Amino acid sequence: MAESGETAVQVTCPCCGSTLFIDAGAGVVKEWKEAKDPRKSADLKDAEKLLADEKARVEARYQEIVKTDKEKVATMEKKFKEFMEKSQGEPAKRPLRDVDLD
Repeated sequence: MAESGETAVQVTCPCCGSTLFIDAGAGVVKEWKEAKDPRKSADLKDAEKLLADEKARVEARYQEIVKTDKEKVATMEKKFKEFMEKSQGEPAKRPLRDVDLD
């Protein structure tokens, strides 16, 4: 069996990014390093830039939604006009009621 400290394994957590140093021989965690959180290291100088970037991202997403909505409205209007043109020559049909089925 291996002596304690002969084999050390470094493992990085996929979720939080922290690093564990494990002594494989003893099966214990020797050292643990917490992952750096970018939100904690942000400076007030960077805050203005971060807010501007976020505002630009939100504005771009809003413009994309507005464009998609306009395209959708135009498509629906086109379809409505086509159906109206098709139905101009046809007489209006009476809706089928449950009573009519007897």
